[in-house]
Amino acid sequence: MPRGRRVAAALATSALLMVSACSQSVDVPPSTSTSAPGATSSSSALPPAPDRLRVAISFDQPGLGVKDGDEYSGLDVDIARYVAQQMGVEQITFVQAISDQRETLLATGQADLVISSYSMTPQRAEQVAFAGPYLVTDQELLLPRRSAIRSPQGLRGFTVCGATGSSATQRLVRDYTGLHIVEEKSVDDCVERLRDHEVKAVTSDTTVLAGYLGQGEDDLRLSGRPFGRESYGIGLSKDDSVMCYRVSEALRTMISSGEWRRAVARNLPSAKVIGRQTYRPPQVRSCTSPTTLTSAGSSTSS
Repeated sequence: MPRGRRVAAALATSALLMVSACSQSVDVPPSTSTSAPGATSSSSALPPAPDRLRVAISFDQPGLGVKDGDEYSGLDVDIARYVAQQMGVEQITFVQAISDQRETLLATGQADLVISSYSMTPQRAEQVAFAGPYLVTDQELLLPRRSAIRSPQGLRGFTVCGATGSSATQRLVRDYTGLHIVEEKSVDDCVERLRDHEVKAVTSDTTVLAGYLGQGEDDLRLSGRPFGRESYGIGLSKDDSVMCYRVSEALRTMISSGEWRRAVARNLPSAKVIGRQTYRPPQVRSCTSPTTLTSAGSSTSS
């Protein structure tokens, strides 16, 4: 076998071992929503939902996805549980999602869904399908409380940390010149570098960065001047129209039932901290019903 293929195979094997070591099954209780799973005529005509789902989430993003021993918490976790309940899934296996490995997890079948502050970008949509959005958030900077920096323009000549594969990191590099970027595998690692005074700022989404406020004695703050906006979606296999439709319908039910608002308020800082738009229920995009596709013999989506 050529050396390049041996290296690729070794990397793939390493990724599989990493995921298997960072996964755990969690039973999903029956849905408590007033809308029972499979209640619509279109969904009742679909094939049976899977008994189990492998869902990739972050393990170290406060407010979104955190693994603490055998417990999982955060908005992304609540979204995963609700969607699974609406689909009639009996068990979720949570696996760890690293920013620059999310597409790989789906492509290699290590995850059925990725719910991990996953921004719906045109570039990613070339590789995966998205159901959602389920949250809209700004992008900005996390800084020491006494920092004089107020915006990306003030970072010229300084070093900023961002997660590898993050759209916030990519946008900062693209739109602002004269700053130095270092990348880490997670925002959590970047925040550690900020606390160790190795970088001047951390860039990510406001919702992600706000989870680090009030922790420890370093007294961090948000810049308060967003430089972009992102919509979080649920990533899934590009060709799985049935799953896309089911997940989209579950998100709509979560929003209409009021459970979405409760989950956001339960997990995230106030609207004053992260912005009013994040507390507004998003408009979930349509995934065309697979039953409609079959009868019409064509595919349309909005």
